[in-house]
Amino acid sequence: MDLLSTIKSRRSIRKYTKEVPPLELINKCIEAALYAPSARNSQPWSFILVKNKEVIEKLSKAQPFTKFLEGAPYVIVALADENKSNHWLEDLGCAIMLLLLEAHSLGLGACWGAIYHPQSKERENYVREILLIPEHLRIIACIAIGYPDETPPPKKVKSLDEAIIKVV
Repeated sequence: MDLLSTIKSRRSIRKYTKEVPPLELINKCIEAALYAPSARNSQPWSFILVKNKEVIEKLSKAQPFTKFLEGAPYVIVALADENKSNHWLEDLGCAIMLLLLEAHSLGLGACWGAIYHPQSKERENYVREILLIPEHLRIIACIAIGYPDETPPPKKVKSLDEAIIKVV
């Protein structure tokens, strides 16, 4: 599949089969994230791979929209070291997108649930306590990943004419 086809066909998957993907596939997804651009090539990311069902169940309660995590065989917690980059949030956004695209290209489904919130560290502190994450690491997202057990409809996107507001 070419890159644009992968981008166009990727969907947020919130339901997973009971089959557990091989760890090698999950590692490939994390490896893809490592190639994301980052400010000054600071690479402020690190990841925690969670496969313990009891821990995943706890993570699914981080906020109302992360309940879907409980059905996933794996959850990848995406972390940013705020001491390494002054653009750690943007850096992690790029890394997470590459991870999601690689998952789709490998036949996996994935969806990220936001943990970081600009006005409150409540969700971060909840996850921090469960996983014993040091304070200097910001918790950006919990990403469910596994074999998809749903096929969402095609995504509706703006046309190029709507998106490009001016050519100068």
